[in-house]
Amino acid sequence: MLYDNPRALLLCLFRSDRAPCQEDGRLSEPILDRCVPNCGNIVRTDRQAIALRERAQQLEIEADHVPGPLADRGLAAAQQFRDQADEHDRTRFTIEDITA
Repeated sequence: MLYDNPRALLLCLFRSDRAPCQEDGRLSEPILDRCVPNCGNIVRTDRQAIALRERAQQLEIEADHVPGPLADRGLAAAQQFRDQADEHDRTRFTIEDITA
């Protein structure tokens, strides 16, 4: 059964042979605290891409109210979220694409 977390920014379509979170590829589930942005198991929905952009916008707003180094870190994270959302938009496919 699939449980949806509405706050999640990605889904893991886990396969141990292509999971950088696995050191030896022998486990049957992901190690979520070792998730990496370029993992081949990551999939996103359109809703999650929207959430990435919303989170980026929040970080940019917060950056106006924190000291320089912290603002810089927040702005860098915001750009990473936008890049991930843009990548989703470039590579997404729908059920119509599959059945066409």
